[in-house]
Amino acid sequence: MSLSSDGTFTTLGWPASLEGATGDPQSRTGSGTWKLTSAGGSDWPVSFTFHKISGYWDSAVNVGYYGDGLYVDGSRENPRLYGYVGDPDSCELDAFTGNR
Repeated sequence: MSLSSDGTFTTLGWPASLEGATGDPQSRTGSGTWKLTSAGGSDWPVSFTFHKISGYWDSAVNVGYYGDGLYVDGSRENPRLYGYVGDPDSCELDAFTGNR
């Protein structure tokens, strides 16, 4: 995943588990816009609006957008974005670490 300072993003292999998507989930690409949300304003501190997901969604063809989000952990120097895979009680995570 790559987050740009202009509020856009690109992904490879995420989101992986989309019902009805075609193709290899590890090769799936996505793009759209991202934003930080207020503490009480959203389910996720980092919200993603997908404009396109290969084998699944294209806003130029479909009406609307696909939304998703991630939680934040770590520090400013070593941030980590993560989301639950399936049931949060299973404690399986998709985790993304990166550099500033």
